[in-house]
Formats: sequence, C-alpha cells, structure tokens
Amino acid sequence: MYPIVLTLLFIGIGWYIIIRPQQQRLRDQRDMQTNLAVGDRVVSAGGIHGTLSVVEEDTVQMVIAPDVAITLARPAVVRVLPADELDGSSHAGPLEDDTMPEDPSLDGGLE
Repeated sequence: MYPIVLTLLFIGIGWYIIIRPQQQRLRDQRDMQTNLAVGDRVVSAGGIHGTLSVVEEDTVQMVIAPDVAITLARPAVVRVLPADELDGSSHAGPLEDDTMPEDPSLDGGLE
C-alpha cells in the first residue's frame, strides 16, 4: 500500500512541476497566434522581425522592409513584441557615415 501511495505522489508532483507548465505555455502560444491582428509587430520562428499586413486563417503576411513582404504560416509567429519595444531604442542602428572605423591592426604590418 505504501509504495503505491508514494508512486502516485511522485507522479502527481512530476505532473505539477513538468507537464502543467508546458501545457500552460502551449495554451498561451495558441492564444497569441489566434489573436494576431494587422499592425502587430512580431518575431517569426526564424528570428525575422516585421509588421503584420495581412492576417488570414492559416497564414499571415509580414512586412520586413519597405515594399518587402513575406508569407508565413500562422504557427511560425512565435512572439508579439510589446509596445515598449516598438520605439527602436533597444538596438544600435548603422553607423552615421556607413563606413567602418579604421583598425590599425588590419594594415598587414606593412609600414
């Protein structure tokens, strides 16, 4: 009797620690994909950032650059970016003059 109770206790603890959180994450992901809307800034499974321009039943169209849009399966959208990440201040932009800074170690040692 005691081993059966102990086994059931371990199964219950394992379910609560491992399986239940995974089910919650899957439920949250499914809800996010269901509630996608035009204009949402999203990240795809491949790491591509863009803005949704068309949302259909099975696919979405994501604008990744001016006049460049790609079509993705809805499950390929893994994250909707929150409003505080939309200002663009979280990443560094290109250099102002589009040139690389000079590195003296790249001269090949010829002087």
